Amino acid sequence: MTVAAAKTSTEAKIMALSGTKQSECSCDNCKRLCHTPCIGTPEDIEKLINAGYGDRLAPSLWCVGMLNGLTRTPIKMIMPIREESGWCTFRLPDGLCELHEKGLKPLEGKLASCRPKPKGWTLQRDFTWLIAKEWLPYQELFNQKWI
Repeated sequence: MTVAAAKTSTEAKIMALSGTKQSECSCDNCKRLCHTPCIGTPEDIEKLINAGYGDRLAPSLWCVGMLNGLTRTPIKMIMPIREESGWCTFRLPDGLCELHEKGLKPLEGKLASCRPKPKGWTLQRDFTWLIAKEWLPYQELFNQKWI
């Protein structure tokens, strides 16, 4: 399976499980979400690296699952850098995402919005959790050389 095919099937799976659709909203509330860089699937991050954005990504420990009782340990992943300004490295001065028009926005950023949670929402069906879980098979790689 190609990376593009894996990405499509992973995105479709996460959207179906979470009951969430991609958002095109660019209201001020949605723009403020960029205080926390969005997480992507491993395929999203691979695509960013291949497009030359590797210097704007960093290994990270995702601890939200621990705070919500979904995991016992942080999930190691690679994600966009949060700049000293307090914003995601890909946030433009107008508040929009530099990656949006290029089709490179990480999945959490594609799905995040100011809309209410979908009907039947639970922590286990939250799209952020479902994206983070995609990193679980790669945890040992981080132990070898990155973190």
